[in-house]
Amino acid sequence: MKIKIVREKISKNELEELAKDFYGFMIKGAIDIDREIVAFGGEYHIDANSVLIQEGSRQENIWGFNIYPDHTLDFISLINIRPSEGNRSMEIKDDKLQAVISAIVKKFLPCPVGNDEKI
Repeated sequence: MKIKIVREKISKNELEELAKDFYGFMIKGAIDIDREIVAFGGEYHIDANSVLIQEGSRQENIWGFNIYPDHTLDFISLINIRPSEGNRSMEIKDDKLQAVISAIVKKFLPCPVGNDEKI
């Protein structure tokens, strides 16, 4: 299983290689919004989540997302279900949290990304 922890900009080729590993068309990711690091790859979001935990992240700071080939970012993941934090579904409903995640992810990608924005 190839999961890449990203602390600086990643190349388009690296992203394409990660996409080939599991789905070919999508990359799953988990982000630590406190430490501002991202883990790309894995079959499930929990795979990237676990790598971040091993690297010192705390669960309450980690959220899941997907990047698709049409270059959209979505915020749907089982790890996002957190009733105690006001998120009762797989999708992050909080627009402010989505904006924080988009801004952090955008820093690491070769082109801009965000909810319904093109990479």
